[in-house]
Amino acid sequence: MSGANQPGSPTVAERRPSTTASIYPVDIVRKLSALTSEFYGHEAASFSATRQTPWHGWDEAWRIIVEESPELAAKPLIALDLGCGNLRFERFLSERVREPVAVHALDNCAALPKDELDAPLLSDHLDVAFREIDLVEHLLDSPDIPLVNPGTCNIAVAFGLMHHLPTFALRVRIIQELIGALRPGGFAIASFWQFLNDSRIAAKAAAVTVEGRAARHLPPFGPGDHLLGWQHAQDVYRFCHHTTDSEIDKLLTRAQEEARADPESLTFREVARFSADGKEGNLNRYVVLQRRGPQADALC
Repeated sequence: MSGANQPGSPTVAERRPSTTASIYPVDIVRKLSALTSEFYGHEAASFSATRQTPWHGWDEAWRIIVEESPELAAKPLIALDLGCGNLRFERFLSERVREPVAVHALDNCAALPKDELDAPLLSDHLDVAFREIDLVEHLLDSPDIPLVNPGTCNIAVAFGLMHHLPTFALRVRIIQELIGALRPGGFAIASFWQFLNDSRIAAKAAAVTVEGRAARHLPPFGPGDHLLGWQHAQDVYRFCHHTTDSEIDKLLTRAQEEARADPESLTFREVARFSADGKEGNLNRYVVLQRRGPQADALC
């Protein structure tokens, strides 16, 4: 296929040999990621306006981790939020924890959290340090430089991010970043958008993918890869990947295998997996992970 590796064009796998090969050359990975960045740059205000309430799955994930570690909500927290958007999760967290909460919030669209950071509309016990960063570019160019100081967070989350990553390799890397940020006993939560479960979205994705690939001269896509538009905007596309449970299994297995090969051992266990959100409660698949370590029962 035209999306296969081309001579002289290094793939993600070649830049990080231990990670599963991508079907796309790096220039296509960058092009797909740039589409998503352009989308958020153009549509930040209208998108944010439709994303003001917490996801139902967050309540279930929070219930699970507090049940696992009841002291979680009674101690000061340090959190990592990859792809933080308009800081909805930060508001959610501040409402459930009365002790000081410090959040490393990372996103490549500074317009999304701007209103919250300028107001500020967040609670007085919540300290948000926002960092504008293109996560895909960071993982391609600096794969061995962690996004935050390793082993410093109690919670690390990636909501609405995994489906925008164009390759299996990058999705594995984000899981590793989440786990690497945690103290022993800390929790990582990731959501995977399973938009093909909704027949209406699936039909749109099929049509927009054909249109967008032709308009942007993109190669054939791999399984689960699509383009989606936004409302009535013209020539605006975002890359979206539908992640099946089978792929989630493979992602966690690969991340765990590579962790075991690390002399400092960033191994983890899967605490829970569940579906939530959308009218049928099946649009997001959540995984809750806990980092193992010599003091895995302690969060400080």
